[in-house]
Amino acid sequence: MEFETVKEALEYLLTLNNLKTRSIVDGHLATVDDYKESNLEALYSLCDLLGLTDFI
Repeated sequence: MEFETVKEALEYLLTLNNLKTRSIVDGHLATVDDYKESNLEALYSLCDLLGLTDFI
């Protein structure tokens, strides 16, 4: 997952973690592990955008 801007990454994370958001993965509602994986990928991309590659 790649983002063009920090704002885009933060908007994605805020939307993903909104309690009203429901995600479908492989035809079923996303599990906690699915959400954790999406969060981690977005955070890695955000760190890359911020030049914080020592966290990756």
